[in-house]
Amino acid sequence: MADDWTLLTGVVSHPDALLERLLTEVTWTEQMRSRRTASMGLPYNYSGAEYPPAPWHPAVAELRDRVGALAGFTPTNCLLNLYPTGRHSLGWHSDDTDILAPGTPIAIVSLGAERPLGLRRDSEDGFEYRSQPLPAGSLLLMSAAMQATWRHRLPRHKTLEPRVSLTFRHIVRVMSEGERRAASGRPPEW
Repeated sequence: MADDWTLLTGVVSHPDALLERLLTEVTWTEQMRSRRTASMGLPYNYSGAEYPPAPWHPAVAELRDRVGALAGFTPTNCLLNLYPTGRHSLGWHSDDTDILAPGTPIAIVSLGAERPLGLRRDSEDGFEYRSQPLPAGSLLLMSAAMQATWRHRLPRHKTLEPRVSLTFRHIVRVMSEGERRAASGRPPEW
């Protein structure tokens, strides 16, 4: 993977049709302040949000199999993020790789409005910044090494159109309640 990530375009043949289907058929939660979310497959917990095991939507299951073939792993979870407009964003972060099968990347399929993914890492002069456009129907593969050196975000963008990202992971370990609390920085009595 060049620069620890790879972008493949045209992975979804009819991204607008899939977007419309997900917008109308998925049950979205409002656990996150900046966006709506849903999870399928194994349980997934992060940033204080907890997603129990859930069945795969048929269209997401079909996409899961295609992504798995392209990425070289079997996704066991998909976290879907709905950004209703460009005002909805996601701050700087890196993804937890301790729960993933060793050596597996995180795979993100983008639908809807094209948005840039902001990337930054420490450099001798402060931070090095990059921007990676994420067109509808594309697949971004982010290596585990990328999560160790780069932080990424989805900044606000001038669009009124929705964006959905489908983040596929091969989770092999679900965090315990104590581990989730420790990772979130909440005291044990919470």
